[in-house]
Amino acid sequence: MSNYAVIKVGSSQERVTVGDKITVNSAFNVEKITPILVSPRKGQLITDSTELKKFEVQLSLVQEIKSKKINIFQYKNKTGNRRRLGYRESQNILEVTGINGFDSSEEE
Repeated sequence: MSNYAVIKVGSSQERVTVGDKITVNSAFNVEKITPILVSPRKGQLITDSTELKKFEVQLSLVQEIKSKKINIFQYKNKTGNRRRLGYRESQNILEVTGINGFDSSEEE
């Protein structure tokens, strides 16, 4: 559990380890991503951008789903104008298959 990475997914950040599943927007289709923070050992954090270039988080697509329905109701007073619709966003479930670069950091 001490080996983890923090990656930027869209406008949010996720803490991931190998085997974790994350839900992202369908527009996010990256197989490899450079983390913004890495913890190779318990109590050690790497945040330097030159050191982080050695690390790489590999992702694989598990499933394509739709999010929970958002109900939209528009109403204008005194005109009888009412409109009701729903919206479901397409999302992907990604699994972290590996975090490369931990071997190189442990030799130092």
